[in-house]
Amino acid sequence: MSYVDAGYAVGLSALFLYALGLVLRRRALGRRAGLAVDAEGPRAPSGPGAGEP
Repeated sequence: MSYVDAGYAVGLSALFLYALGLVLRRRALGRRAGLAVDAEGPRAPSGPGAGEP
């Protein structure tokens, strides 16, 4: 294996690990956001026109 091939392998591995970290972070944040919405419960709409049928 040449140094060029080893460099590509290291670079691609680093990119893969970075992408995996992003996916895991997105899933964790989505889970936290879902839990936060569930904890608040349903809220009444507010703002202009909120009381209109």
